[in-house]
Amino acid sequence: MVLDVTSKNPGNTGGSIRFLMVVDRDAGDLFYTSMLLQRFSYKVCTAMTVDEALAMARIALPALFIVELPPGISGFDLMRRFRLDPRMAAVPVIVKTMDMSPETEKSCREAGAAFCIRKPVQAEELFHAVQLAIEDRPGENKRPREHIRIYTRLPMTINNTPLDCGTQGLCSAVMSEAGMYVRTLKILPIHAPITMQIIVKDRTISLEAVVLHSHGFGEGTFGEPGMGIRFIRIAPEDKELLRQFIGEEVTKGLRPT
Repeated sequence: MVLDVTSKNPGNTGGSIRFLMVVDRDAGDLFYTSMLLQRFSYKVCTAMTVDEALAMARIALPALFIVELPPGISGFDLMRRFRLDPRMAAVPVIVKTMDMSPETEKSCREAGAAFCIRKPVQAEELFHAVQLAIEDRPGENKRPREHIRIYTRLPMTINNTPLDCGTQGLCSAVMSEAGMYVRTLKILPIHAPITMQIIVKDRTISLEAVVLHSHGFGEGTFGEPGMGIRFIRIAPEDKELLRQFIGEEVTKGLRPT
C-alpha cells in the first residue's frame, strides 16, 4: 500500500518531498507512524513484513527504512536482510522497538541502524530521528530541522495591528515553536524588529520577533506573499504552549495502539 502526501510541504523536509518506507506487523502502529511521516511532508510506502518491504524497495528505493524490531529477532538478523542487497546497503534504517534496553540498542547499532526509537513512537522523537538520518546533508547545504512545522490558521497581530487575515480573522501560517512564515500582503523590511500577539487555545501569546525574509506572489518556498519571522523573545510558558499546540495538531485524529 502506498500512502501519498496531499498537502504542500511545510518545510519539515528542508527541500523536496522524500520517499520513506515503514515496515511493521501491527496495522495500528503502521498507520500511526505512516500518517505522522506524511504530516512531516514525506511520501510513505508501507509493508507488514520484511520480505514485502524488500520486494517493494527493489522497485522503488526509499531514502529511509523505518522498521519494527519484532520480539525474539536480533537487530543483526533483521538488518542483514537489507544489507545483502547492494542498492539497499547505503539506505539508513531507523528501528522501532518496545525493548529499549542497552543490549537491544547496542545490537541495532552494531547491525548498522542509524537510530533506535521506542514503540509506539512519539511524534517529536520520530521527527528528530528522521531529520538526523536523512536531512543532514552538508554537501547540499542542508541541515536537519530542529522543530516540527505545521500549517495553521490563528488570530494574530504585528506591531499592534491585525494582519489582513480575511473575514474570520484567522491568519494562515507555517509555524514552529521557533518562528513562522505568515501569509500577508503587509510586508515589512528584512531585519525589522516586531512585536506579535498570537491567540493559541484561547490564550494570547505576546512575543518579540524579527523579519528574516519576505516574498511576493510566486516567490519563495511557498509561492505566497508573506514573511518569514523568527521569535527572539518569548516566555518559557508560552513557548511550551506553542510546543504542545504543535504536537496536538500534528497528531490530531491519530491514535497509537
